[in-house]
Amino acid sequence: RRPSHGAPERAGPGAGEVPMARAPRGAAAGLTRRPHGGAGAPALGGIGARETAMQEVLAELVPRILRCKSYECTSIKDVREEAEDRLGLLRGGLDDHREALTRIIKDYVYEHGETLSDFRGPGSSPSGRPQKRRRVDLTEASLAGWQDMWQNRRFTDAVVRCQGQSFAVHRAVLGSRSPVLAAMFAQEGLREGAERQLAISDAEPQLVEAMLRYMYIGEVTEDTDCSQLLRLADKYEVEGLIEVCCTAMLHEKQEKKQHEEGRRLEEWLARQQRNAVQDRQLNEAKRDRWQTWESANEARAPSGGSSSAPAATGPPPPLAPPRAPSAAIREG
Repeated sequence: RRPSHGAPERAGPGAGEVPMARAPRGAAAGLTRRPHGGAGAPALGGIGARETAMQEVLAELVPRILRCKSYECTSIKDVREEAEDRLGLLRGGLDDHREALTRIIKDYVYEHGETLSDFRGPGSSPSGRPQKRRRVDLTEASLAGWQDMWQNRRFTDAVVRCQGQSFAVHRAVLGSRSPVLAAMFAQEGLREGAERQLAISDAEPQLVEAMLRYMYIGEVTEDTDCSQLLRLADKYEVEGLIEVCCTAMLHEKQEKKQHEEGRRLEEWLARQQRNAVQDRQLNEAKRDRWQTWESANEARAPSGGSSSAPAATGPPPPLAPPRAPSAAIREG
């Protein structure tokens, strides 16, 4: 305060005077804690001071409440009622501060990229942002557009040369797929940037065309040598092509392994069949030799016990090794 005319300005409490104690923050602003079910003390201070103090308290309290809540299932009413409980107020004690409370909640949840259920409209996503309307056949239309650019080559602005063959391309497409080509086309001091020409001498034209085809439509044909294409994709860091080549090489290796295992299985089955034929022939030869020996024994046996020729005794003679199967049996 300015001193009155002729009266000196007072710098502080004089001798013998007791300085006025500072009132608590809530009491000076008119905030009173009312117990549940009881009436609180009369508020002190002006309306503006009470509003400011309450906004400061809510600005500190609301984030603590929202950190423990799920945005999907929380409304403004839930936050307001919990704030009333924590402040020791009766239900409806924050009705006069609804606008400030709503503003604080919106600022906090929007800052964290979410929103409460009260702020969602019929066209809003779970994050609270309005949904974008897209055409139903967006993927098919995009693929058709890329195929048209690759096949017709309209409005091209660069050329890729390889062993006498030239491929007209779009620098924007190649630059978006390869950071190496993007840097080369952006440098005016380089030939690629000044003349808009790219020369590739360490690869076959078929591989260069396969790489450009992938950059446009994202496809690699079945007859492409992925082991050689992998070198080209790694050199220019073509996004996604390295993974495609590695996957194709892995599948090819697995197919070769399966083919080799199938061939070995066929050979094993053929050996088992040959062994079965040989065992059958050996058993038949043994049976024939045994029958012959029994017939000879029966012929030598005396009829009526009056013959003097001794009967054949002992086991049959040893069997010779079986003969090799015939061609017809081997084919069978």
